Amino acid sequence: MPRNDEKLLVSWKGPKSKQNFFVGLLSKNYDSEGLNYKFIYNKEIVQQAKEEGFVPFVGLRDLNKVYYSDKLFSVFERRLPSENRHIFKKFINDYQLSNSDTVKWEYLKITKGRTATDNLSFLEPVYFDHNNLTYSGEIAGWSYTQKNNDSLKINDKVILRRDVSNSKDKEAVEIIDPNNDNERVGYVQKPFNKVFFNLLKEGYYLQGFIKSLDPYDGRPTLSIKKEITMEDLNDKELSYLIHIRDSE
Repeated sequence: MPRNDEKLLVSWKGPKSKQNFFVGLLSKNYDSEGLNYKFIYNKEIVQQAKEEGFVPFVGLRDLNKVYYSDKLFSVFERRLPSENRHIFKKFINDYQLSNSDTVKWEYLKITKGRTATDNLSFLEPVYFDHNNLTYSGEIAGWSYTQKNNDSLKINDKVILRRDVSNSKDKEAVEIIDPNNDNERVGYVQKPFNKVFFNLLKEGYYLQGFIKSLDPYDGRPTLSIKKEITMEDLNDKELSYLIHIRDSE
């Protein structure tokens, strides 16, 4: 993919299990005719999500179809505030996007497109760029571990390891704080845990740092950068989680 192409995983949280279902893939692409957008469902995951009440998006009902548009799909665009609202103008100024032709995409990417009325969010993939893997994502399980991590700070180093005793998820990757008696901070959120579980199984030593803390509940965001070989990412089942940037 050319460098300007990007993708976001469309995540729907089940109201019963609180599990994230990655029901689709939204991408922003450039070709000879210019900018266009693409959406495709992850049919296997959609079938699982339907058991908790997921319904295909308005205007994107056909699970077997690949959708294309020269504009951001309206069902996703409606999640954004009006361009005339102060919050949107402030966003443009804060992130210096006044000259960008994809401001709406950037808003989805940075804010994750969350609203107070539903369980949908848009998450960035794992990036692979010139033998460097990078990832940034919220840490799962924080509601259970917060009380034991009250001294956690931005830029604190953390270590990833396989949680072999986890009976609920055989590919669970826990995040521990070496400066707090190896206290568990949480887990790499699903399904990104699959990428890091495989790398740990290959023998990689993985560490990251706390990039930010949510101002409301203190939930930390994990950031990772690691030099790896492309061969260790050649798992077709994981391809939708990874965006390769060094192919131009």
